[in-house]
Amino acid sequence: MHHGGNSSESGEKSSSEENQESKKKFGMKQNGVLTNSDEINWNSLKSEIENLYLSLPTITMELYQLNVNQEDVLGFNTEYDKLTAMVKVEKKEETLLQLTKLYDYLPKFLRGTGQDELYITLVETKNNVLKAYSKLDSQNWQEISNDVKNGIDSYSRLLTSTEVDSSKQYNVSKTYIMLNELQKAVTIQDSSVFLIKYKNLIEEINNI
Repeated sequence: MHHGGNSSESGEKSSSEENQESKKKFGMKQNGVLTNSDEINWNSLKSEIENLYLSLPTITMELYQLNVNQEDVLGFNTEYDKLTAMVKVEKKEETLLQLTKLYDYLPKFLRGTGQDELYITLVETKNNVLKAYSKLDSQNWQEISNDVKNGIDSYSRLLTSTEVDSSKQYNVSKTYIMLNELQKAVTIQDSSVFLIKYKNLIEEINNI
């Protein structure tokens, strides 16, 4: 009888642990677009921005050694200073705008370092989609639509490219569909729908 009691207690404990685990999993699922708050951890951003300054001189030297255009490198560093200023005063829309200006330099740097066309096109696509996302708070749907269209136009080169590895063709095609789905979200002009599709699209691009 005593042994049976232990077994029961053990079963109750196991059930309780499972319940806690379920709550944890449910909590993780709640971190989606529709359930997440719009709060920005500015302190964390400020720390990351400041820490990157330690690496900027090294990055600058390496880019020079790769014969990347000097004016582009200096321009990137200047825009980074402006990004720091926007993060300091915690202005979301201006911070996003500065991020897109920094991202504009990445395809230039990649071409100068001989990266493959697939990677460069993915960066260009992400850049255009980021530009669209940066205008979401202002609800400028016409400009958002133009940015997404530019992303679709640049990405569509991959559909006929012979440089794309066959093992990546499925993801390349799936991402193209997701880009067009993002454009549909622009058509109905709903920020939440846009954010859900944007988040999933970026994750898919990162998986290619």
